[in-house]
Amino acid sequence: MKKQFTAIIRKSRLEYVAICLELNLSARGEDLAAVEKNLKNAIELYLEDIKEHPETLTSSISTEDFIEFLKDTEPEWYQGPAEGLLLRPLEVHEVPSYA
Repeated sequence: MKKQFTAIIRKSRLEYVAICLELNLSARGEDLAAVEKNLKNAIELYLEDIKEHPETLTSSISTEDFIEFLKDTEPEWYQGPAEGLLLRPLEVHEVPSYA
């Protein structure tokens, strides 16, 4: 059975940013396909490095780092209709898991 990892991908102002929660790795790209490919490559390289250096300690992302990631990639607020209703944009994509 292959190990699966959880990735969260968000769009910041200029690019897409992804993090792997279990390994505390990140990647970025111009679009969803690019950021997904870049994160997958980062995970593969990291896992190869761990095989070569088994003494390497891995840790999942800390709550503080995760909150910082969410703040840094927070979409711009959309000012809604004239009544002043504030809407927050939300983009949902299938969360890939990498083996």
